[in-house]
Amino acid sequence: MSWVAMFPGQGSQQAGMGKELLDKYSDFLIDDFEETLGWSLQEIILKGNQEEVTKTNIAQPYIFAISYCYGLEVIEKIGLPKVGIGHSLGEYTALSLSGILSYKDALEIIAIRGKAMQEAVEGSNTTLAAVLTSNLEATIKAVEGLIEQGIGINISNYNDASQIVIGGSHEDINYLKSNPKDLDAKRVIPLDVAGAFHSPVVSSAKKEVEKVIEQIELKDGQFSVYMNIDANIAELSTIKERLVNQIDNSVMFYNQILNIEKLEQPESWYHIGPGNVTAGMVKKSISSKSVKVVNSLDSLNDI
Repeated sequence: MSWVAMFPGQGSQQAGMGKELLDKYSDFLIDDFEETLGWSLQEIILKGNQEEVTKTNIAQPYIFAISYCYGLEVIEKIGLPKVGIGHSLGEYTALSLSGILSYKDALEIIAIRGKAMQEAVEGSNTTLAAVLTSNLEATIKAVEGLIEQGIGINISNYNDASQIVIGGSHEDINYLKSNPKDLDAKRVIPLDVAGAFHSPVVSSAKKEVEKVIEQIELKDGQFSVYMNIDANIAELSTIKERLVNQIDNSVMFYNQILNIEKLEQPESWYHIGPGNVTAGMVKKSISSKSVKVVNSLDSLNDI
């Protein structure tokens, strides 16, 4: 079967997620995790509350590790995917499960990435908002028009055929929430995040991430991965540069979906990991044969 593996980013975390994986994947979730990061994911899984697991330094490696293990479960059952993609943080899951990036190297990068991005937005007075629209082209044009007028907003994510995510100051985002017509949009929904990620606000985080990425070894993968920054297939010669630049550039997830549908013509799309957000993005963007969600061991029975 020709299928696409999709992995979520930050925002999909839930307290206690992945508890059912601890026994089978103690090497990844306990041993490798503590050795690489120096803190106990098992403790977080068993005792952490929602506020704690939402912190960037906890949420990012937690989501990655759980998604990786569910990915192993899916591959064990139905074989390797044809291609993989991930939304922001989820890109590391796709690269790691492919074998391009080792699990432990990915954990180390993610920990430094999350910390550096958090530090970059502190005191920035910025945030993100989802923009829901029935005319994506008109909304993108409206955003570009405001930017030309000197309004300090940007498009952080191109999610699907009906949604982008914008970043900017709290004042600008709150104004647009009350005036969605300025964006040719139906609604503007502020998100509960620490700042305007995937924008120039977090450019300072790139130096720390680049330092650790330069030290790691990449290998040929078991399947291809389409990358966020340009929606094209990852190549070993440019992966490191593209991962660093992903930090302050737009996530081109909608374009990734369209490119894969056109070039790979998959039979099925699988959201793997907490939540179901990437499945929803595919359903809103293309008429695919099959879109499934694997976010628990029970959900494996449906594939």
